[in-house]
Amino acid sequence: MKNFFTMASETTPLTTDIPPGPSYVYPRGFGTRARQRQIRQFQCCICATFLVIFIVALVITISYTLSAGGGDPVDNSTNIPSTFALENNTESALNVSAGALNATTLEAFQVLLLLNWPLEDESPDNWTLPEPTQKEVNDAVSAGKKALGDKEILEEGIPSPSTGTPSFRHQKAIASTPEARVMTKRGFVENQATRDFLQRHRNTTRPRRNSARRHSIGQGIPINLGQPPLHRNCSRVSSIYRTANGTCNNKENPHFGESLTPFRRVLNPDYGDGVQEPRISNDGTKLPSARKVSLEMHRPEFESDPKFTVMMAVWGQFLDHDITATAINQGQNGQPIDCCSEEAQNYPECFPVPIEKAPAPTGRLGPRQQLNQATAFIDGSAVYGSTDSRTKILRENERGRLRMFHTPDNRTLLPLSTDPADGCNDAVQNAAGKYCFDTGDPRANENLLLTSMHLIWARHHNHLAEGLSAVNPNWTDEKLFQEARKILGAQIQHITYTEFLPILLGWELCIHLKLIPGNETTDTYNPEVDPTVANSFAAAAFRFSHNLLPGLMNASRDDNTTESIHLHEMLFNPFSLWHPRGVDEAISSAVDTSLSRPDARFTTELTERLFENPTERKPQPPCGLDLVSLNIQRGRDHGLPGYPEWRRKCGLSGADTWQEMREIVGSDATKRLQKLYQRPDDVDVYTGALLESPVNDSLVGPLLLCMLGDQFVRLKEGDAFWYERTHGFQRFSPAQRQEIRKTTLAGVICANADAVDRTQKEVMRSSSDENPIVDCESLDTFDFTPWKEKRFHTVKADSVQSKIMAHPSRTGNVTKPLV
Repeated sequence: MKNFFTMASETTPLTTDIPPGPSYVYPRGFGTRARQRQIRQFQCCICATFLVIFIVALVITISYTLSAGGGDPVDNSTNIPSTFALENNTESALNVSAGALNATTLEAFQVLLLLNWPLEDESPDNWTLPEPTQKEVNDAVSAGKKALGDKEILEEGIPSPSTGTPSFRHQKAIASTPEARVMTKRGFVENQATRDFLQRHRNTTRPRRNSARRHSIGQGIPINLGQPPLHRNCSRVSSIYRTANGTCNNKENPHFGESLTPFRRVLNPDYGDGVQEPRISNDGTKLPSARKVSLEMHRPEFESDPKFTVMMAVWGQFLDHDITATAINQGQNGQPIDCCSEEAQNYPECFPVPIEKAPAPTGRLGPRQQLNQATAFIDGSAVYGSTDSRTKILRENERGRLRMFHTPDNRTLLPLSTDPADGCNDAVQNAAGKYCFDTGDPRANENLLLTSMHLIWARHHNHLAEGLSAVNPNWTDEKLFQEARKILGAQIQHITYTEFLPILLGWELCIHLKLIPGNETTDTYNPEVDPTVANSFAAAAFRFSHNLLPGLMNASRDDNTTESIHLHEMLFNPFSLWHPRGVDEAISSAVDTSLSRPDARFTTELTERLFENPTERKPQPPCGLDLVSLNIQRGRDHGLPGYPEWRRKCGLSGADTWQEMREIVGSDATKRLQKLYQRPDDVDVYTGALLESPVNDSLVGPLLLCMLGDQFVRLKEGDAFWYERTHGFQRFSPAQRQEIRKTTLAGVICANADAVDRTQKEVMRSSSDENPIVDCESLDTFDFTPWKEKRFHTVKADSVQSKIMAHPSRTGNVTKPLV
């Protein structure tokens, strides 16, 4: 089999084939590995020459200074070690250059090490209005229900954007599920009831908290809309496997991490009207247009980072879709809404940039919360779905397998989406027998690399089911499915915390937060820790990776040439996966393309051509959405407080004056911020966080380290089914945990791609002497023997143990392995 990672010809460097265009469009260093290596060697020679000259000059200067009697001893007390040994049996060592960090950054990192993790969320704001009487509550609820009816009447007359337009494709990609649409209607009624009550007291009370400088009405009294009770009885839930929606992971707090519940608030919201309007300036005026901030602060100049590959960003998106899925407002039957149409001028859920995110029901009066359709846990829900109904659709119901589409050339693809209005399917491609795909997350078709990752993991589930069946031929379909699902979720966790987070957060912070898995670590489960995804994480912090994507991607089309593909041409374009080598080529492009250097700059592929239809050849200028504008506006729609508030929350130095801001993000960035914002506390958290320089060996600045680190600590400590658990019936055996710890993303790719026989050990890092390309046979070494049941005995179904071990579909006597 051909090594698809080295298909590019070393005699035809890509740089000679790049079409003319502005230099900032192409990441520096973009091209074949051989070409990159030659350039780096030349650069090293130049650097070495200058280094020698510098050292000679330095020696001469020091000698002259000492001879003149001015040689005071050098104080190295503030220097951090150049290397340190990693704990928890980690074999690597970290090189840290103190000279590359300014004092502000070093001080910020030390502050983070002193925090108590996970961070404590703010207590809900106190209700700022008079306590309502029961009649006032009834009147407010009636007003809310009437507003919902008026909204639905408006929706009937608002057209959908034309099929294939960026707006249509965007809304289809993040469509709300039927279950979410029911929940958001309740949330809408609650918000409108709160607004109605606020209007009645507008002349006597302002929804403003002067101490925190935020607009917030505070948390009100519970109200009853006739919804089913939220209490869950977890006593009858099996302790062996996760529920599809995450319920009862924590039996004392069954809603922790559950799908179709509100995001968690780290800081209380800041809404323009105290209830739901997008955040406004501290003095009550409008904030600058999100598009204007995008153009001024997130310009398209960038450089590549040769140490890491685009697979890092691909994994980040796949992981993000496993734990977050914000519901959005949509029209009747989930149809997209054209907010630019004349009919939508009075529609309450439209704002100048995007559709506002749908409200989540909280069961009380108060400010708007947003709904997470996914489970918070890293559990493979992007593969299986976050509801029982979605999981049921995806199952084959034989041998524990997921449904797959079998191609004439004996390959398997994801199940097909035959809906012509799904925002992805294309009439020309459909006529050729090529369709988009269906999986556990509706965003899977969003870009080719993400679709490929979904395919790899769906195949991997079936690979696991087959391996389990081979050692346990008596297992039922249900047993095989649940055990394979359990292993797959554990492997996603292991890859995230051993390959992804050390790059994102850096080794030093990962070790400090005890995120790095060990051979036999102490069970870190804490039932008091709420793993629910923070609103700030979903709407801002975990969108950091968007700036890492290059405008062009390497892609091998045959054995001899490497081509460049514009990023926007890979969006909603999974049709190349139908080609016999389509999966391998897609993965190759992710593993063979360098990340962009982490900073606040973005390729124009994301700020001008997002969701542009690649099959439609339109004249210039490009016509697509701006991802940066969407991200900035999303934070305002979610009521996220301004950038300085988050700095204070994390114990970092203040950014309350422009001088303080200048010390954090630099003079040039501060000058541009001053042209846009009236005050520092108006600055959007997304923009401010990206302007910070990366800390130590991480990819992000201090604030993002804080926001991301807190969530990933919670996802590990607050998950009763975390794969390293050593207590409970859901735990893996020590031998099983050892097999899971052997998992690498490279090994999963090797086992489930079509023609891969060699790759680097860590596919999120570029190949190097420390990360060499190796045979796949050395990576795919998963042994199913620890899952083999050797001896069995029969127990009665009415015993306590049988109730725990038996699957709900079984009756009478059950078979149970001896432990």
